[in-house]
Amino acid sequence: MKIEYLLISLFLFLSLWLIPKLSFINNSKLSSKEIRVMLCFKYVISILSALYIIKYSTTFDYNNYNIEGLAQYDLLLTNPVLFFTDFTIDINTYGWGGLLASGNSFWAYLRFNLLFKMIAFFNLVSRGNFYFNTLLFSTFTFFGHIAFYRIFSHLYPGNKYRLLAVIFGLPSLLLYTACVHKDGLIFVSVAFISFLVFQVLQHPRWVRPAHCGVFLGSCLCIFLFRNYVLVALAPAILLTLAYQLLQRNKKRLLLLMYLGFIGLFFLTGLTQSSFNLPAAVVQRKADFATLETGNTTIQMNDLQPNIISFVGNLPQAINHTLLRPYPWEYSQPAILLVALELLLYQVIVILFVFFRKKPAGTMHPFTIYGLALFAHMMLIIGYTIPNIGAIVRYRSIFWVLLLCPLVGNIDWGRLHALFLSRPAKATRG
Repeated sequence: MKIEYLLISLFLFLSLWLIPKLSFINNSKLSSKEIRVMLCFKYVISILSALYIIKYSTTFDYNNYNIEGLAQYDLLLTNPVLFFTDFTIDINTYGWGGLLASGNSFWAYLRFNLLFKMIAFFNLVSRGNFYFNTLLFSTFTFFGHIAFYRIFSHLYPGNKYRLLAVIFGLPSLLLYTACVHKDGLIFVSVAFISFLVFQVLQHPRWVRPAHCGVFLGSCLCIFLFRNYVLVALAPAILLTLAYQLLQRNKKRLLLLMYLGFIGLFFLTGLTQSSFNLPAAVVQRKADFATLETGNTTIQMNDLQPNIISFVGNLPQAINHTLLRPYPWEYSQPAILLVALELLLYQVIVILFVFFRKKPAGTMHPFTIYGLALFAHMMLIIGYTIPNIGAIVRYRSIFWVLLLCPLVGNIDWGRLHALFLSRPAKATRG
């Protein structure tokens, strides 16, 4: 028997024993049995995802990352000094510029270098086994699921199993947080930041140095691996805090702040620095367009770094992120499954529209945060990515921010009564 299989068995035993005992996990109010069931479900889906990626997927990122991780693992063992200092090569080549660039800059390649080095550390335990690395990474991303469950179970009590189904069961989310990739890191970072934002909204004096450390560490992770997410995250946090503090005219405040953010976004276009945000969006779209054309590449309108072009492209951006792929659009089974998943989400939106609970008061500030972050990310993805497969992957980690409030605010009792009721039998006269 290979030593990796013995190590995998030992790891599974230890994780299933230890993880339910951790205070962060235990405070979710889930029982130890429920936590182990959800963790086992995560592991099974992760292994199946890894098998699909190796055997059937046409996306080679994960396999290539594992190969690069093995190379970094060998470097760690043979030349640890170079392992920790080879970042300087890109600094000497490209300098410190190009902060928001997606290529030909130190920052663009840093995210890949860090990912490969993380896999190298995993390989110290896994000995390069792809499935073992998947289990290690899935354990890490499991904490992101728990963070979101702790938030939404507090906001929407009485929806335990519906929230579990959303937070732990979304197919695309499970797939793209299984194997080692940037998406899983961003998911956990966003989940931790969201959890801290929620706790501050609930208990303003709750902040401790450790919480600040987690917040800054999560922001640093996003900055290093997918820095444009911070451009979506910062306005969402500011909107939420302002909404919490202001006692009156909350809707007017949101409108004015959004107008201010939009104005600031386009004002950065007047600069020639790396913080020219409209130009960065246009450049990212151009960089994606230069990649090899895939089977799910879609046509996109020309985008210019000015407000008129952005407004003109807004309907297309919304269509790409919220409506594509259509069920009839592609014949590939994988894309058809994605279309059916998206169709299910659209059904949930329709149920919310027609069976919404009567509002009990003002909207919770965290809902503002979640919906704002979701909307910002959908726009960024819609404006920049011309490939259905990439759109599905990038948006997968943000669906919980929309679906949990929808599920929590549907009047399921009224819905059940409507579909379970039977017409009364006619009585004889």
